[in-house]
Amino acid sequence: MYKIDYSVESYLASVYSRSNSDECKRGYQVGLRKFEEFLKTKNISSPVDFITQIKKDNTDVLLVLRDFVNYLNIKDYKPRSISAYMSSTKRYIRFCGVRIYNEDFKQMVTLPRKMKTQETPLTKELILQLLRNSSPKLQASVLFAISTGMRVSEIAQITPEDIDFTQIPVLIRIRAETTKTKEERETFLTTEATKTLKDYLKRSHGWIEGEKNEHLVGISIFGKAMKNSKYPKLKPTTKILSKKSNLQSILRNAIKKVPELYIKNKNGINTIHFHAFRKYFRTAVGNVCGRDYAETLMGHNFYMDTYYRLSPEQKKELFLKAEPFLTISDYVSVEKELKSLSTKCNTLEDKMAGMMDYFRVNSIPVPEVLK
Repeated sequence: MYKIDYSVESYLASVYSRSNSDECKRGYQVGLRKFEEFLKTKNISSPVDFITQIKKDNTDVLLVLRDFVNYLNIKDYKPRSISAYMSSTKRYIRFCGVRIYNEDFKQMVTLPRKMKTQETPLTKELILQLLRNSSPKLQASVLFAISTGMRVSEIAQITPEDIDFTQIPVLIRIRAETTKTKEERETFLTTEATKTLKDYLKRSHGWIEGEKNEHLVGISIFGKAMKNSKYPKLKPTTKILSKKSNLQSILRNAIKKVPELYIKNKNGINTIHFHAFRKYFRTAVGNVCGRDYAETLMGHNFYMDTYYRLSPEQKKELFLKAEPFLTISDYVSVEKELKSLSTKCNTLEDKMAGMMDYFRVNSIPVPEVLK
């Protein structure tokens, strides 16, 4: 007879096989540890014993989960943590063949509401101050993040082969294996980010513009595993996590040195972090080009995204339209020029409207060039 494996190790292996992420696996593992701690207060030694018991005597699993929430509340865990631990536990129980219907769960188990506090939005002045106090690597990675809308884990895995400097704007091809959704996509670099990136590549990697740069093939240009890393050296996925952590550590150390930059939101999280750059991109591009275009570049799935399709030229045209709003170092002159162009455009439109009215009133044929 085939013996079904209900062990935690088997469950975590299934989590990893789907996500291919050690970070995700660790998150679920923590949730199950909390559940195991709770079970021991009920004289149940392990999650496997719990599954055996409920299958044997038809214990109402929803009542147990309700008690689990109360246990976590008493331990004073935050609502976000409780939700994460419960998600991991529910998935394990379902993995073991026990049905949990969502409607029944909602009726029986009340999760604490997550508190939503307002975040301090990033401004160009704040980002510019950060750039003035950053190393070349951090400058390049910050502008890269703001320009592309990429996740920090994706940035940590970018190689020279992913960047097409021959196109205008410069094209970034994000490989499927490096993305959270396992779907490849494309995004772009602003002129400002391109110049900074080229300077960084020349200085730090010996990159030569116009050459093949075969010595850089496969090298993560921003990713360098942390020294004395606690992660195993042999696993590729843990190396990625280490590279990501290294970038985040460089940013944290930079803002700690400048009191004006070391500011926190009401929830205690730093105002300046890599995900905040991603949010900045979403806001700037969404305001100019619309939500769908911004979400597409970021790799977000959204309602009806299957039907949202743009040609390569349309994508470039829209990005060039958004580029001034993603430019940081010379933003004052750029915004001044935009206002000037907008004023001139409105003046020309008024003159054109007046001219067309004159032609119409005086029954003068409209010249072909104006049609």
